[in-house]
Amino acid sequence: MPEKNLLAGFSFFSDVDPKTLEAISQQSEILEFKAQDAIFQVDEAASHFYGLLEGQVDLILVFKDRVLKTDVEYEEAIQATIVDEEKKIVVDRVAPGQVFGWASIVGPSKRTVNAECSQYCRVVAIPADGLKALFDKDHTLGYTVMSRMCNIIAKRLRNRTDKLIEAWGEAFDIDSI
Repeated sequence: MPEKNLLAGFSFFSDVDPKTLEAISQQSEILEFKAQDAIFQVDEAASHFYGLLEGQVDLILVFKDRVLKTDVEYEEAIQATIVDEEKKIVVDRVAPGQVFGWASIVGPSKRTVNAECSQYCRVVAIPADGLKALFDKDHTLGYTVMSRMCNIIAKRLRNRTDKLIEAWGEAFDIDSI
């Protein structure tokens, strides 16, 4: 269990009254990760919402790219095959004082990205079921958190779109879409 009012340093929770913040904190636990550790991966069940206390977390979109691979033995013997390569794009970086893992609270509760530590990290893990139960009891709290969650989702969607447009521009040598 984290120390008292640990979540008070997160702007995401700035409008939550201290008593409710303490109730959320009581359900939470502090986790530590080394650099390169995965906190979660795409398509995993999403059971926790996270706040970053220390370090940096990369949110990574993983996709498959079909690539033509050739093997030339000699001039007339060329072997060509199409293979799937896994590629990663960092779509956002989480800094201390920010939250991540919104899929645990919104939608089908499946992760949409990988969350990987780019350095040593300390995070506070909040069970999503407990948080949603508080929303059911206090609709104002639920509205406040969901409103902030929408802002985070919109920002991350903008980041993904920007990365996609950048990749299309490079891949197809175009100036506008």
